[in-house]
Amino acid sequence: MRDPMSWSIPVFRAFGIQVRVHIFFFVITIGLFLRQLSLTQYDNVWWLDKLLLTVVVLFVSVLLHEFGHCFGARYVGGDAREILIWPLGGLAYTEIPHRWRALFITVAAGPAVNVLICLVCAVAMIAAGFVPSLNPTADPHATQMSNYRDGRTYTSVYTAKIYKPGTSEEPTFKEFQQKRDEYEKQSNARFPKATDTAEYEKAVGAMGYERAIVPGWLVWAYRIFWLNWLLFLFNMIPAYPLDGGQLLQSLVWARTDHRRGVVVASYTGFAFAIVFLIASIAWNESLFLGLALFMLYSASMKLMQLEMEEGPFGYDFSAGYTSLEKDDEPAPQPKRPGPITRWREARRARKVAREAEQKQQDDEHMDQLLEKIARSGQASLTDEERQFLKRVSARKRNPS
Repeated sequence: MRDPMSWSIPVFRAFGIQVRVHIFFFVITIGLFLRQLSLTQYDNVWWLDKLLLTVVVLFVSVLLHEFGHCFGARYVGGDAREILIWPLGGLAYTEIPHRWRALFITVAAGPAVNVLICLVCAVAMIAAGFVPSLNPTADPHATQMSNYRDGRTYTSVYTAKIYKPGTSEEPTFKEFQQKRDEYEKQSNARFPKATDTAEYEKAVGAMGYERAIVPGWLVWAYRIFWLNWLLFLFNMIPAYPLDGGQLLQSLVWARTDHRRGVVVASYTGFAFAIVFLIASIAWNESLFLGLALFMLYSASMKLMQLEMEEGPFGYDFSAGYTSLEKDDEPAPQPKRPGPITRWREARRARKVAREAEQKQQDDEHMDQLLEKIARSGQASLTDEERQFLKRVSARKRNPS
C-alpha cells in the first residue's frame, strides 16, 4: 500500500494481458462527470450523454490505445503482460529489444489505433453523406456536421440549424424571430426547446422551415471520432513521457545514440511541462497541473535511469556489459509469429500428432495379425485383414 501505483484492481485479462484500473481513475472520471454537470454551457445536455462520453467512450478508447502498444511490442519480438488505466490515461508495461526501431514501432502502434478508429468512423460518416470536422476544440455534444450532398449543416438535438424548404439557405435572425413570435401568439405557448425534438420540429414546420438534424448513430460516430482524434493529437506532443516524446527519442536515437535520444526527449518534456504548469495556473485547470507534475517526474526519472545505466565511467550499460566488445546494435530478437502463422503451425502439429497416433495403432494391429498368422496360418485372415496387411506392408517398403 506504500506505492500509489499499486492501488489498482484487476478487471479482466485478454490476449494474455492483465488489465488493471487504478483507484484514482474512478475519482478523476467521477470528478470530470460532475464538472460536466456543473458547466452552464452543458445545462441542456442529457446526463447519460455526458456519462457515456467522459467515462465509457474515453475508457474504451484509452484501453484500445494501450492494447496497440502491447501488440506493437509483440510484433518487434518483445512482450507485454499488463495494462494500467490510471487518472492521466493508460500505461502499457512492455518489454522490447534495446533498439530504436523496436521502440518506434511499439510507441507508434498506440496512436495508430486511435487513427484507425477515426478512419472507421470517418468512412461511416462519409458514406452517410457527412464530412467530419477536424477541429479538436469543437463541442462534441453540440455536434455540427456538413452534408456534402445538400450543402446543409446538420446538428445534434442540443442545437439547431433551420433552413428554408428544399434549400441550403438559412433564414435571417429577423425573419426567424418574426415567425417565432407569430407562432407563439397563434399557439398561445412558448417556443419549444431544441432538445424537445418532436415539438421543436413540429413548431419549425408550422413556421415553414426545416430542421437539419443528424441521426443518433452518426452523432455517436462523430463523438468517437472527435475523442480519438483529440487523443491522437495530444499523444503526439513531442514531450516525454507522451508518445510523441518517445517517438522523438527513437528518431534522435536512430540518428545519434541512445543517450542523446533520452536527453533530448527528457528536456523537451521539461519544456512542455512548464508550459502546462503555466496553463494550469492561468486557466485554473487541475488536470494540466497533474499532467505537468507527472511529466516533470517522468523526465527526471528517465534521466536518473540513464545515469545509472551509464555507470561511473559514463558508458551506456543498458545493453549489457558484453556490449563493450562491439559497437553495433544487439542481434535482433526473433519476431513473434502472427496469428495466421500460429494457426498454421498448430494445425500442422495436430496433423503430425494424428499421423503418429494412427501409425501406432496400425503397428499394434499389425503385430496382432502376425501373431494370428503364426498361430493359424495366412488363410485364417479375412479380406479386410489382408487389405490392411497389404497396405501397411507397402507403406513400410515406401516410407516416403
